[in-house]
Amino acid sequence: MQGVILAAGRGRRMRPYTDDVPKAFLEFDGRTLYDRQRDLLEPYVDGTSVVLGYRHETVLERYDPSDPIVLEGWDRYENAASLLLALERIDDDLLVINGDVLVDEREIGRLAGAFDALDGRRNLVGCIPGLQSAETAIRWDETGRVSAYGLIEGHQHAGFGVVSRDHRTAAMRILRERLHDWYPCVYPRTPTRPLLIPAERHVELNRPTDLDRLRAWLASDRIRCA
Repeated sequence: MQGVILAAGRGRRMRPYTDDVPKAFLEFDGRTLYDRQRDLLEPYVDGTSVVLGYRHETVLERYDPSDPIVLEGWDRYENAASLLLALERIDDDLLVINGDVLVDEREIGRLAGAFDALDGRRNLVGCIPGLQSAETAIRWDETGRVSAYGLIEGHQHAGFGVVSRDHRTAAMRILRERLHDWYPCVYPRTPTRPLLIPAERHVELNRPTDLDRLRAWLASDRIRCA
C-alpha cells in the first residue's frame, strides 16, 4: 500500500498563513503538517507521495518532500484531479489523507487492519459519527455500502481512507468525468465501506481560528500522533 497526501489546494480560508505555502506545509513546533502526516502513515505504507499544486516551487525548494507529484493547472480543478493524478502514477492500494487533516495513529492502524480484513475487495472511508449537514458528509445503505456523499445530511467525511487497487480503473474513470468535484465522489460509485472514528481523534485545519485547537489537540495526553 502507498500513502498519498493531497496538498494541491490554496487554502484561501487560511490566509494570511497560506500566502507562501499550502496548509500541509504550515509549521507547528518546528514541524509541518506534512511531516507529521508522513510519519503517521509510515508504519502502514511502503512510501508516501504528496500531490502539490499551489506554491509547489516554494514547497519543493524549502521542504524537499519525498516523491512529490505536481498537478499542473491545479487552480482549474477540484481535488478529484489530485486523486486521479495519484492513481494514474501509482498502481497500488492508496491510503489517502487530506493535507489539512491529522488523525490519531490508532485510527490509521484500525483503517489498515480493516482494509486487510476485506482482502482489498472494498474501499474504506473514515467518517465521524453523528448526522450533520455543514461539512462534506457520507451516507451508507442497510448493507453498509457507501451510497451518497456531499453537503448532505450524513456522517462527516474525516479526510482519509483507502482506495483499493481492485477498483483503481473504475475510480480513474469516475474521477476523469468529475474533475471539478471533490474526490469523495469516488466512494459511492465504487464498493466502499465506512470506518467510524471518534471525533476527538481527528482534527482539521480550515480557518485561522483552528490553529489554537490544533495545537491543543497535539498537546493532549489522550492523543497519539507523530
